[in-house]
Amino acid sequence: MSLFARLQALLSAHPAAPEAPAGQAPATAASPSAPPSATEPEAAAPAPPVCTRYLQAGQVVVREGDPGNSMFVVLEGRVAVLRGNDGAANTEVGRLGAGEFFGELALLTGTKRTATVVTVEDVVLLELTQAGVRELGKDYGVKGDQMQLAAKERLLADTLRSNPLIAALPQEVQHELGDAFVPCTVPAGETLLTRGQPGDALYVLLRGKCEVFHTHGDGRQSPYPLLEEGALFGEISLLRSRLATATVRTVTPCTLLKLEREVFRKAFLGQPDLRGALVRLGLERLKNTIEVMGEAK
Repeated sequence: MSLFARLQALLSAHPAAPEAPAGQAPATAASPSAPPSATEPEAAAPAPPVCTRYLQAGQVVVREGDPGNSMFVVLEGRVAVLRGNDGAANTEVGRLGAGEFFGELALLTGTKRTATVVTVEDVVLLELTQAGVRELGKDYGVKGDQMQLAAKERLLADTLRSNPLIAALPQEVQHELGDAFVPCTVPAGETLLTRGQPGDALYVLLRGKCEVFHTHGDGRQSPYPLLEEGALFGEISLLRSRLATATVRTVTPCTLLKLEREVFRKAFLGQPDLRGALVRLGLERLKNTIEVMGEAK
């Protein structure tokens, strides 16, 4: 039985829950560009491990950037997935229907919500907390590592849509990368790579923006273009055992995929397709660095 089928089977075995926890204000109608409220409970009382939610069209289920304490399975109806950019109006990037799920990344990895989800018609959702996921494993055979794999597969799908280098790799390498990358969230203003210091990982930027700059001997800084969603960086130190040629710092809170140096060396250093693609990217970056240094003289 598939994961979706197991989750759907749980509905028939679990009594329906109220539409919202006690003390929670009902969500109001929302437009895709400005959802007014989220349905995640704000009260201190713990949420039930598994319950059903009945929501009308236009209600916000989860909001981008918020902590994630549960995941959801769509049992009936459809929801829209929205993403914002620098405070601009949310843009719809997809829709999910019966049998599809969302919110598993934040729940299982501790990262923040990477999208806002709004109902586009009346829906029935199955909501699961961490305890609910454990309940699935105990009573229905859905193991946490299955959910973790599903979350990583979705992350990899996001990466493939936005990063042509990874999208061009053979499918088996893509799947190996999806299993090896670790998701993480980083606040604004944090340095990921420092010029002149060894880099410890390869990064893929899933959400947010990072600034890149070269610091000269006299303290002057020369900026590169901002890194945006889908950008890959850190390959020069990883491949060539060189110190980082530029500093990378988060401009906004960011969600990233991180591949540790030792994991890369053990599992991917001998992959000719991946290594060749990273070498080409690294050479292009080194060329840009030389140009930036020359222009600053």
